[in-house]
Amino acid sequence: MNQEDETQQIAQIFVNLGAEQTMARQMARQLIKRAEQRSHEEDISKTEALKELLEVAVYGAQGMLKPSDEANFDKEKG
Repeated sequence: MNQEDETQQIAQIFVNLGAEQTMARQMARQLIKRAEQRSHEEDISKTEALKELLEVAVYGAQGMLKPSDEANFDKEKG
């Protein structure tokens, strides 16, 4: 998959979450760039980094924490 297709597919996720098309494309480009950084920093695949970042974005758009983060948050509060 080329970078433009990848950007468009991720942008569509953000559009589905309620973002305007231009902003969705900008967010998609930033998310891809961060996934590339994480893949180098953490020695994981870009796909895995992208999956994790998208998961955070989707939960965040719904005003929720990922279940694993929620468990850690509850421990810190307790």
